[in-house]
Amino acid sequence: MAHAQHPGSAPYPSSSQAVGAATSASPGSKSHAAASGHGSPAERPTKERPGAIVLDKNRATSKRLARVLTSAGYHAKPADDDSASALWSMIAGSPEISQWLLVSEAAASPTLCSVLNRGEAQSSCRGLVYCGLAASPTGSGPPSPPSAAGADELDVAALCEQSGIVALLNARQNRDFDLHLLSVANYLRGQPLLPLQGFLLWGAAAYSTQISNVAGRDAAEARIVKLCTEQLGVSSRIANSVGEVIHELLTNAMYDAPVDPQGRAIYAHDRTAPIQLHNEDRVTFRYGTDGTRLVVETADRFGRLRRSDFVRSMRRAAAGQVNRSAGGAGIGLSMIYRTANVLQVDVEPGQRTRVTTVFDLDSARATEGARAARTIIFPDLTIASARRDP
Repeated sequence: MAHAQHPGSAPYPSSSQAVGAATSASPGSKSHAAASGHGSPAERPTKERPGAIVLDKNRATSKRLARVLTSAGYHAKPADDDSASALWSMIAGSPEISQWLLVSEAAASPTLCSVLNRGEAQSSCRGLVYCGLAASPTGSGPPSPPSAAGADELDVAALCEQSGIVALLNARQNRDFDLHLLSVANYLRGQPLLPLQGFLLWGAAAYSTQISNVAGRDAAEARIVKLCTEQLGVSSRIANSVGEVIHELLTNAMYDAPVDPQGRAIYAHDRTAPIQLHNEDRVTFRYGTDGTRLVVETADRFGRLRRSDFVRSMRRAAAGQVNRSAGGAGIGLSMIYRTANVLQVDVEPGQRTRVTTVFDLDSARATEGARAARTIIFPDLTIASARRDP
């Protein structure tokens, strides 16, 4: 499917190219990974079917999520009990399964973390925590958001510090909960995380360009703000918030990511200085919209972003600690997380960092706030990965 080229941009591959291949594989069969434009995905089939356990007191919800995971090739089942000992007994009782994805509602996250902290689980178990998902009264149909937050809120910084956690999903702020659950499940089986157009309705156009200096960064920011206000009819509040995120994403990729051959930062000492990136160091900037959401993505070739950077930013923002000594406040990642409905970070250490943000253009869903629990997909790469890469 051809797309009209935006001035100064190159069309991004169509969604039929980007995600169509990932939908054709049946459970348990060899997956044909989605082409994301970021290198060849892992397509090696597993020798055994991985396992998944869903921890949710609502039986209808746990069964539904187990069905979603089954479609990704997992042997999935609801937990029999919400205690850590019972959960580990289910894992230990299936020695033929060597890789596990543990999916837990927020209230059961202490149980999940207790299991993930077991020494024998650290190489075989990964966890995903979700909130805001409540089954309809009949046990079928779309989920309805709970009326109160309470125990359903996530301590995002603490969970991101937990080894083995792959993603935190929030159904209240995320209309594509099942899609993201499936994406994470497939990622652990060797497929890439969703490309930009995987977040958009089929057929929506997306564009790509290269950024090498401050003028290019500012032009990209202004272009998207103008797109939001003049073409999409989005409020100036939302448009300006999106612009701030774009500014921070590009600044991070331009100033903080580049290092010399010895691994020393080149530009991070002053994020306000004018720079001109070498051609091979230019930042790839992509964006697309389907009218209901806007997706913005940056990619650099250095692969230096770590979850600890995100946690540190969240902690600083919560404590009101601002450090502007190098031209930044040190809380940019926290601002990005609080503003976007979805934040996906895909890092290949030393090779590439791809940061994707999704904004809901419905003002009722786009509210920013300190208590708003967003969706973050940021696999923990500091421990031995459970992915089935070749």
